[in-house]
Amino acid sequence: MARCPECNAKIVVPPDLERWDRVFCEACGIELEVVDVNPLELEAVYDFEDDDNALDELEEDEEDLEWDDEAEEDEEEEEEEW
Repeated sequence: MARCPECNAKIVVPPDLERWDRVFCEACGIELEVVDVNPLELEAVYDFEDDDNALDELEEDEEDLEWDDEAEEDEEEEEEEW
């Protein structure tokens, strides 16, 4: 028997549970991963793969940052020319 770290509900776990196995909390609907077996430690799993737009947004943010760096370099070069 374990408790969900998110909602504190009781979770029945199989006796042959191993590290990195995943279990499901029926009460709150979250997937949990076994981080340690002795003592039993569960941690919520957040799969960002489900959100296809998240990676695209991160890439766009990275491109914006690169663009900002290039703009600063151009400004510095213009100041040096004066």
